[in-house]
Amino acid sequence: MSDQTSLDTFRHAFAEFSDKTTSVYVPRPAIEIGGEKWRILRKNVVDAVGKHSPDAKFILDRLESFELADFRANGIALFEDKDNQRMAHLTSRPVASITTGEPPFILPLLADFQSRETHWVLFVARDEPRLFLYQGGNVKDMTDRLDAPKYRSVEARRHIQDDVFFHAGSRGSARDSDGRSVFHSLGSGQDEERDKTDRAFYEDVANAVDDALPQQTKTLHIIGEESTVGHFAKVMAAGRYDLVQHHAGGVNEVEAHIKEAFSNDPVGDGQLPEGKSLPDLNDAAKAGQVGTLYLPIECAHLEEMHDQADEHVKFREYAHGSDEVEQNRTTMLALANGADINWYEAHEHDAVAELRADLRW
Repeated sequence: MSDQTSLDTFRHAFAEFSDKTTSVYVPRPAIEIGGEKWRILRKNVVDAVGKHSPDAKFILDRLESFELADFRANGIALFEDKDNQRMAHLTSRPVASITTGEPPFILPLLADFQSRETHWVLFVARDEPRLFLYQGGNVKDMTDRLDAPKYRSVEARRHIQDDVFFHAGSRGSARDSDGRSVFHSLGSGQDEERDKTDRAFYEDVANAVDDALPQQTKTLHIIGEESTVGHFAKVMAAGRYDLVQHHAGGVNEVEAHIKEAFSNDPVGDGQLPEGKSLPDLNDAAKAGQVGTLYLPIECAHLEEMHDQADEHVKFREYAHGSDEVEQNRTTMLALANGADINWYEAHEHDAVAELRADLRW
């Protein structure tokens, strides 16, 4: 799937929302103690939505029934106006926030949707498949989201010998004096049966991956023994993901192999256009002048993933007229008028973190 096709899908998803939309972002708690942190956070978010947007019934209903196990990755986003509702899962961890009476606050979801430094990685092994999330040099084990079987359970379920029948070696009523029991396979040998079991296992794992990953996930990286990865990729080739194979043997040091696989991820390149004032960019976006909008990663409102993540969540309310809201409004206008969206790291360009644009005229 091309970047432009993906952006068109995103653009279409929010085309009907009005400038009276409530937008809520909720991160998955960094520290999970029997779901206690989530219950506290959920109550705080529900209270904030009830205070600022009491008519947002869709959002309130979803939040009140949402459990820790319902997180597909590291956060959720909810949007609601009078006629439209939408919920999405984020791979990255968003800043907890709410905006009301504004266009959909899409910046965190858009950054997550377009992220090139976040990768889902499936370690394929017969013993037990494992799911990982790689983000900015860090690897997090997300296997608890993967309801995949172990190979032994698939093997037991298939009962290879069920395709074999036994009988005594005799003809008619005259029993052979040897009376030896013989068996015949019903059209399949052990090698063929092993292949069938392998395929059943890979299909079960593929289905579990579909259930575990956020819908916006476009690419799945597969790592493991070369033959295992190759066979699994053939089974999953017809699915919804672009598959990237990485060959690394053994179950030990999987996280190190994953980091090595992404060690050459490109960083920011190319020249940035000159910065413009936000009001000028807003006018240009409204007039359809913006061909490409460049957003600093600081506008993404996403939190870095690391092992020492703080368990305390500060819920932010972005008010009308704030920089965050105006940056989002400009982005929405540019997107609606067909602009491309690029994210950049200001420090990599020795530049000020501000919105920039290539103009069509």
